[in-house]
Amino acid sequence: MKSLGEQENSLRSFLAKAVAGTFGLQVANAGFAYVSTLLLARFLGAEGYGSYAYALAWLNLLTIPALLGLPGLITREISIYQSKSNWGLAKGLLLWANKIVLLTSLALALLFVGMTRWLTNATPQTISILGIAAIALPLMTLTQLRQPTMQALNRIVLGQLPEFLIRPVLFISLLGGSYLAFGKNFTAPWAMGLYVAANGVAFLFGTWFLTKSLPAVYQEVPAEYAPRIWLRSALPMLLIGGMYVINNRTDTIMLGVMRDQAEVGIYSIASQGSSLLSFVLIAFNTSLAPTFASLYAQGNFNRLQKIVTKSSRMILLATVPMCLGLTVFSSFFLSLFGAEFVQGKSALTILIVGQLFNAATGSVALLLTMTHYERDVAFGVTASAVLNVILNAVLIPSSGLEGAAIATTASRIAWNVLLVFLVYKRLGIRSTALGKWI
Repeated sequence: MKSLGEQENSLRSFLAKAVAGTFGLQVANAGFAYVSTLLLARFLGAEGYGSYAYALAWLNLLTIPALLGLPGLITREISIYQSKSNWGLAKGLLLWANKIVLLTSLALALLFVGMTRWLTNATPQTISILGIAAIALPLMTLTQLRQPTMQALNRIVLGQLPEFLIRPVLFISLLGGSYLAFGKNFTAPWAMGLYVAANGVAFLFGTWFLTKSLPAVYQEVPAEYAPRIWLRSALPMLLIGGMYVINNRTDTIMLGVMRDQAEVGIYSIASQGSSLLSFVLIAFNTSLAPTFASLYAQGNFNRLQKIVTKSSRMILLATVPMCLGLTVFSSFFLSLFGAEFVQGKSALTILIVGQLFNAATGSVALLLTMTHYERDVAFGVTASAVLNVILNAVLIPSSGLEGAAIATTASRIAWNVLLVFLVYKRLGIRSTALGKWI
């Protein structure tokens, strides 16, 4: 049995490799996302890209009810089952979750296709692209079950390879080849079709990686099921996921409903630019989730506090220079997508403020979710989503892009402040980068 010092070194080594690997993949994925977005913006123009971004916003929104809150549950429960070698329940959870999500996503995809004409007053091109996007829904939802499974199995970097490396490289290759072949006849529906195809290939690779990562005992043991217990925990996580996506997609969707598609395209570029600042936090969250769950189950709060404080400080220190750089070079960054996208400069600056605050508060939502306080997260994110919708409804008609950015940033700050308070109230842990000083 390892000594305490050896356990500390082992954990430190694992986290360092996981964070570094995830960070590297985030950087690579950000680069690929930039290239693909640049190509799409150049090939399709602001209006065509706006239709594409609008469809993606709906697709991401639909994944939430299809997933039923199960990804967070899988990360937490598989981590616990693995530590206790309870592979029967682990197998039952994965089989049950995949069946439920597949059926739900197929039903939602069919319903969405039938309702596209009533969802928006958009052009026939937008309606067509919404229908094509629905095909990707089952692939995306099943992928979002595989990723937390690999995360819980401590195969964190390998679990992200299909979506962060294989899919974007294939998508960019397909985009370039198709544009060369079709030229000006290349349209937004074609682009969405290529996105669906790239998702399909990535899904196959991800399934193969998961099969290779599961221990031999997983195949041998009979599945055990506890659906009532799982659903009881999953439902608050479903609410969390739904409200989280509303917080992140409300601005784009409400712009599409209340303004024109060109503004959606410009704002989407600004929003994607600001989202680059969050991949430091994402890298840490992806790596820390199983550790948070294990330490809480052991009752080791001193160790948990140390990890939370150190990770929060590292997240903030890495994010600050990125925020400054993107603020200073915002015009240059946006101009790379086309002169018309520079109109999103003010919106981008406002969104950067929200991302900086998000980094300063640390992994608050993850910490509460991994320690069985998902109901507090559900309350916080719901309050934030309601505020976001109200502010967008008030500000978008008069202020357009900047109004959407203000609404999103204000709701993000409110959500983080509330969760910092709840983390301290429930766990006695100070989650910000200031640690014991706040």
